[in-house]
Amino acid sequence: MEIDDKNRSQYDTTLKDLFKQPPQRLLQVLFGQQAVGSLPVEFASTQKRVPDLVFLMEDGSLTHIELHSKSEAVSWRMLMYHVLIRQQYPDKSLSQKVLYVGDAKWRPQAGIEEDRLSFRYDVVDIRDIDCQELMASPLLEENILAILCRMADERGTIQELLYRISELPDKARADALTKLVILSRLRRLETVVKKEAEKMALTFNVMENDVLRPLFLQERMDGEQKGRQEGKADALIRQLQHRFGDLPPWSSQKIADADLATLEKWSLRILDAPTLESVLADPS
Repeated sequence: MEIDDKNRSQYDTTLKDLFKQPPQRLLQVLFGQQAVGSLPVEFASTQKRVPDLVFLMEDGSLTHIELHSKSEAVSWRMLMYHVLIRQQYPDKSLSQKVLYVGDAKWRPQAGIEEDRLSFRYDVVDIRDIDCQELMASPLLEENILAILCRMADERGTIQELLYRISELPDKARADALTKLVILSRLRRLETVVKKEAEKMALTFNVMENDVLRPLFLQERMDGEQKGRQEGKADALIRQLQHRFGDLPPWSSQKIADADLATLEKWSLRILDAPTLESVLADPS
């Protein structure tokens, strides 16, 4: 699943909101100890620079967690944050991890190796963490994060999450449901979440939710566009088979890869073009 900047901002905001309190179970898994508090870290510049999460740990050290939902290089950003955090807290040692929550597989080079520069940090795919680690937390915020982790029973985990959410007061329940649905989209589980929520008779009207409404409207538009494209491709294949007989594999693949506008242009050529190759020539 490709994550555009708008959706990435939605995911990042939701994740940071879940980390308003130190996620102690997650910190125990990642660093082997818990935090004694969060630290305010913001650096003045012409471009605002704010690391996602910085915690003061039990042993007096600092941990920096950068949340990441897209498979793109972050090494120079991590180095910048390392320098800026150490400048602000020069007497504290610092451990850094990128916590990857995206859907695509991502195994980056976690550091920079150049002449006279060696810098390292850790990358953890949250799917390497058993969801039960976070489901065992007393904090609902950490429970919700479990939907991004490795799940042996996706539906069962979602049902348990929804049961815990159902016990909240109305406003808190709506807020928690919104966060769960947003994060579930990173695992393509939003439909499962919505169906299970409806089974439990939870208040869940997507179109009345200012956060979820644009997400689902865009999803619906994308689905309709895909349906039109698939229908046009099927019709084009039938017309080509009627005109030229069995189609070679290359032509079927080319049709499958084409966008809707290209398919429409090819459909207009069928009556006049003398060969299959001329029908499927790249549009001018």
